[in-house]
Amino acid sequence: MNIFSKLFNSNEKPNLNVLFENENFKKFISKTEDISIGYSEINIFKLENIEKEQIGYSVTENGKSLVGNKNGDWKKNWIVIGTDNMDDPIFVDIENPNLPVYISEHDNGEWEENYIAISIEKFSSILNDLRNLSINRQNPVEIEKNPISETELELFLTKTKNDNNWMDIEYWKIFLEND
Repeated sequence: MNIFSKLFNSNEKPNLNVLFENENFKKFISKTEDISIGYSEINIFKLENIEKEQIGYSVTENGKSLVGNKNGDWKKNWIVIGTDNMDDPIFVDIENPNLPVYISEHDNGEWEENYIAISIEKFSSILNDLRNLSINRQNPVEIEKNPISETELELFLTKTKNDNNWMDIEYWKIFLEND
């Protein structure tokens, strides 16, 4: 019996099978690795850990549901797939088959989703672009010696914006600031 069948009644329980059966997600999770660039990181959970990583978002450690329908509540269709270096959750919306990817500020009192990719495939592309940018820049010492140029930053941000239907790219801009 999984944690969700123990903890939620049927109308609150997120359907992890929707995520685990999504071909694009399976491809993404099987090949994606964590990214580190300067002071910034993105950590993607292993498939076998995704269920337990929902603790603190959709459920407490004691099994109490944190899911709600009001503005600022965690939604049952949000599944956390990773975190950034600020421990902010990176999550997908399983109600959309493209699995749009969001981030929300942790410990803010309420959850406000911010698009960071229009689909799991586009998120994978962003991570690949970041991986290329991170070569010889994976830690603060390396990035100080080899900073990201304005041209590299503009190319990354423009591509990300264009590939994601002109979404707001502020998160990615802040992510790459290494001051």
